[in-house]
Amino acid sequence: MTNSELLGKEILYIAPKFFGYEKEIKQSLINEFGASVDFYDDRPSSDILTKIFIRLKLKLFVKRKIDLYYKAIFCDIEKKVYDYIFIVSPETLSQKELKVLKNLQPHAKFILYMWDSFNNKNSLDTINIFDRVLSFDSRDVAQYNLFFCPLFYCDSYTLSTKSNEIFYDLCSIATAHSDRYKLVSKIKKQLEQAGFKMFSFLYLPSKIMYWGRKVFLKKYQYGNLNEFAFIPMQSSKIVSMISHSKAILDINHPAQHGLTMRTFEAFGMHKKLVTTNINIKNYDFYNKSNILVIDRENPIVDTEFFTTPYVFPSQELYEKYSLHSWIKFVFEW
Repeated sequence: MTNSELLGKEILYIAPKFFGYEKEIKQSLINEFGASVDFYDDRPSSDILTKIFIRLKLKLFVKRKIDLYYKAIFCDIEKKVYDYIFIVSPETLSQKELKVLKNLQPHAKFILYMWDSFNNKNSLDTINIFDRVLSFDSRDVAQYNLFFCPLFYCDSYTLSTKSNEIFYDLCSIATAHSDRYKLVSKIKKQLEQAGFKMFSFLYLPSKIMYWGRKVFLKKYQYGNLNEFAFIPMQSSKIVSMISHSKAILDINHPAQHGLTMRTFEAFGMHKKLVTTNINIKNYDFYNKSNILVIDRENPIVDTEFFTTPYVFPSQELYEKYSLHSWIKFVFEW
């Protein structure tokens, strides 16, 4: 597929706002491919209660808000004609709304991309509405006969031409879901006792969520309030922290087999990776010189990993996982 195949095409793009990645995708579609893009957040509101109800699969409590939100969107677009309806990991968009959208845009090609596992989403019943369904999770791909499409790195996460001073041996910047706090704490203590430096940033959307998890998810052993951040780190700051680190820590969600965005950001910046996701060994860029797989139940990091040089991939392999290549594959027919 060449860039010209999207030139002048009209795209309706609906996705949850997720650390600015939705903006990167939209800008690439416009600036690199020449498409016209209308973007709408999948969620009707960013307030914490709405997010909590959606995340806990309690959408019934915000059903009226969701219904009114999509009704307004459909009014906005009823006179427009789109070439593509592009949906990413929907959290509130249901089969009912998709059928309305299909009636409004009968000639558009419907594309669904999942950067979360269906185990974590309530959208499995919508896949028969789409013309093309892709997932980052190889297990979902095999089970539901989908197209396999790993995630990507953005241009901002490419190797800088200048040499950056290294301040940290390992860097962890992540949302504090599941057992991440427990694993990060263990690894940080282990490295610091061995004389290595680790930077850790654990994000939660609100203090309400912290206390809810602290009280009701005791198996995950959430720590003290001051160990968490409640404002997400800016993308430019993330890039800076990664550039000043030898390696990046990735702790995948236990229910996910697909590789996280942080994995590809490390790859884009030519940084070593320490990960709990054993499935990375099945990918073509896996190199044990660059990637250390650790046991989730017993997360021991071999510190010799930090002392050996990074092995650069071929240019062809490097470009394969760029956002540009990802878009070309997602919209390929």
